[in-house]
Amino acid sequence: MNPILQPLSFPDNSTQENVEETNNSICECLLCSDAFDLKTDGNDKLLAHLLIKHKLVIGDLKEIADFQRYISYWKGKLKDADLKTFCFVFESKNENGDIENYYMLAHELPEDHNLRERLQREKLILVLRQQQNERKNENFSRSCLFCPKTFCGNRKIVFEHMNFDHNFSVGLPDNIVFAEEFLNLLEEKLSKNICLYCERTFKDRNVLKEHMRKKQHKQINPKNKEYDKFYLINYLEKGKNWEDIMEEFDETCHDEDWSDWIEPDAEAICLFCDFQCSESEKMCLHLSSAHSFDMKSLNEDFNIIKIINYIRRQVHIWKCIFCDKLHESKKELMSHMTEQTHCKLPDDREIWDQSQYYFPTFENDALFSLLCPSEDTSDESVSHNQVVVIPEELSFDVSGLKEELIKHELIVNKSNI
Repeated sequence: MNPILQPLSFPDNSTQENVEETNNSICECLLCSDAFDLKTDGNDKLLAHLLIKHKLVIGDLKEIADFQRYISYWKGKLKDADLKTFCFVFESKNENGDIENYYMLAHELPEDHNLRERLQREKLILVLRQQQNERKNENFSRSCLFCPKTFCGNRKIVFEHMNFDHNFSVGLPDNIVFAEEFLNLLEEKLSKNICLYCERTFKDRNVLKEHMRKKQHKQINPKNKEYDKFYLINYLEKGKNWEDIMEEFDETCHDEDWSDWIEPDAEAICLFCDFQCSESEKMCLHLSSAHSFDMKSLNEDFNIIKIINYIRRQVHIWKCIFCDKLHESKKELMSHMTEQTHCKLPDDREIWDQSQYYFPTFENDALFSLLCPSEDTSDESVSHNQVVVIPEELSFDVSGLKEELIKHELIVNKSNI
């Protein structure tokens, strides 16, 4: 799969109708004047009322993108109308053995099907418009969930800070919608000392932080449906969330014949500039000639993964890799490093030889596969003295990584909507 290059976007020249979301959560029964608060009670009380009082059942609820507007539509349709005109009718015996008619609204009914499709389409338009506005908003202001720092500007800044500085990732910021509400929800859980991944409650914030660090629980619980609202993938198909889509994707991959598939060489990006290539020798030559950084001269006991991640992060935040001086732009940084011949590792090895630099700065960084030594210990070219050491403190579960990547790829594949 190719790296994710662009987030899902909403075309500016669309002619979609304007859709407004209502903040009013009070919903009247579609057959009488009884009202229910959907925000407080959910849909259950209204559905129970329809079944018990009106003997009406609504099928396939998960396919209804906007339940309140769905009820409002049928309230207008069924006013002074016979339920048999629009609903399926089936008979059932009551406690006394008498036959009673029950009615059902379901997607098999053409009008109900069209209504559900329209609500899904309008919901997607609304969410895409919201996400596009959030992506363009440069006045977003938010404090970090894990430290006192406050960030102003684009919403990506706070997500990237939490990712790079606290190793807490919720996925690509451009694939998130209702970002402020999402952060408020996470902040509320943390304020109650609830772990965001396993959702256990701890006695205080320090114990919680230590638990999330040791257990590598620096992510949200993918099984918690409460978070589905904040990811675009959950709005793409009627009645399906990201788990359903990934399951279909996995089944498709399993059925297809991949025996003749040849993975193309990935284009790796230089540590310092925009130069790209897919050959190790060519990249090393570029680093040496263009930046006077001799990757081949590094000692065998130097951890290449840490070096790459250290340089990537320093360059990303416009800091010199040698003297740690902060600059106003990447162009200014590169001028400084070239003029001062600072395209080299600092003299103090402890600056870059830290466990935090085992974590990649960028997702899908092809430079690792290009410059890091092969992990195949059966290869005769590997020195017998080379020992791969995995620190105990970094043992963490990466079983969800494949799903996360597939999820992001699916979002990109839907970008032509």
